[in-house]
Amino acid sequence: MPVKFAIPEPETGLNFIDAHCHIPFPRPKNDILPSDEQQYENYFKMGGVYLITCSIDLITLDLVLEFIKNKKSIGFTCGWAPQTVTYTQRSKHDEYYNKWIKFILNNSEKYLAIGEIGLDFHHAKTLEQRNRQVEFLKKILASTEELDKPYVLHVRNAAPHEFDRNNPKHRFNNKDGANKEILRVLKEFKINPKKVLWHCFSGPEEYGRLLPNQGFMLSVPSSSYGFERWRNVSKNSPIENLITETDSYYQHPFKRGPVNIPSNARYSISAIAYSHNLSQNEVSEKTIENAKKFFNLRIE
Repeated sequence: MPVKFAIPEPETGLNFIDAHCHIPFPRPKNDILPSDEQQYENYFKMGGVYLITCSIDLITLDLVLEFIKNKKSIGFTCGWAPQTVTYTQRSKHDEYYNKWIKFILNNSEKYLAIGEIGLDFHHAKTLEQRNRQVEFLKKILASTEELDKPYVLHVRNAAPHEFDRNNPKHRFNNKDGANKEILRVLKEFKINPKKVLWHCFSGPEEYGRLLPNQGFMLSVPSSSYGFERWRNVSKNSPIENLITETDSYYQHPFKRGPVNIPSNARYSISAIAYSHNLSQNEVSEKTIENAKKFFNLRIE
């Protein structure tokens, strides 16, 4: 259940950017959400100034490309998510990956950033699965480092009950095992931290200070409004390094599961204003500025 805190609701008239959502996306069963078109229209009616959606594989790339046709103030990041590495049928994975990386290399003007890419040690529970995610993260970086595009990371550490018991002393079996491995790989490829966004930043808390000090950007999900754990991991991060997102359909301000919408980026603003003792308008203005700079957005 969400922790009960007296956090003010989003104020009327706020402007915002959802820097990471998944629209369109395969819908869950018993879906109660508005249509994708309604979500897009309502987003701008509520105060959105630009919308950034994200593909995670070939299927969602096709969906996104079709959805954004002839639409204004919307762009996307093009990703090969670590879950895709883990769950795509082995006999098909390399074929699909090669088609995806071909699109990345030949169409850099069509997307804002490369991602989400990264490591997810919740979904990859064995050492073999985790090493495979690392392998493809390195392949992506090796193929794209000359494109001069920003990167959007998906980073999820293994919980203690998800440690690989067959390899108990492995470095991945730590509360920050994925964080450390990501940093190790980025350093290996000499990736500029200022060109990297940790999407839906989930900690551990000390990284909320460590990563911005190195120049990385962090995005704060809408769930940080109602769930203290999500709010605490970025409470010590400078506002200059924060961007707002929803990760919708997931990361609802109050509920678990795939029930979120992009206009709930307003709740990220409320959460940051509360944790940083700033006005919501200040957070709105600064996070929009941060998103525009990171993604090189040209907003009229």
